[in-house]
Amino acid sequence: MQIEVPYSESRLSNYPEPVHVVIVKDGQGSYNPMSAAWVMFTSIEPRMLAVSVGFERYTFELFQATEEFVISIPSIKMAEEVRYFGSASGRDGNKLAEMGTQIQKATVIDNVLLSEATANYECRLTGSLVTGDHMIFAGEVVASHRHRDQLPRLYSVAPRTFAGVKALDQ
Repeated sequence: MQIEVPYSESRLSNYPEPVHVVIVKDGQGSYNPMSAAWVMFTSIEPRMLAVSVGFERYTFELFQATEEFVISIPSIKMAEEVRYFGSASGRDGNKLAEMGTQIQKATVIDNVLLSEATANYECRLTGSLVTGDHMIFAGEVVASHRHRDQLPRLYSVAPRTFAGVKALDQ
């Protein structure tokens, strides 16, 4: 039987939830990573992904001036980086450099991949949709990558708390 509760209470029932990192290039040529939980696959053919970004985020500003982005699925070894990417603003500095994040050049678009991520998707922006206080940005996947060691992915088990797949199975 369902009981009515405040939205904030029911939202906690969604955990654990997947964590992603969205990377968008800024006007000075730096790559800005932002942690995001609201990412989804939206099409098989063509292959497409979408991310929801709040209007007040620096990443939202960057999306307004770009046609390309990367969506990374971080591995469990990236928990501290993901926490930082979601709590610091790229307006204030280069988050990738500050965390010493291992990156490599993307193969199709002008962006970077997170080398220690479980997977990375290079995307070309195809459209956007306003949804309340967020914008959903959709992109076609033009290249996909996975870590050669098939690292387990990171999940959020509560707000700003992270765990890997193995921990969830216990």
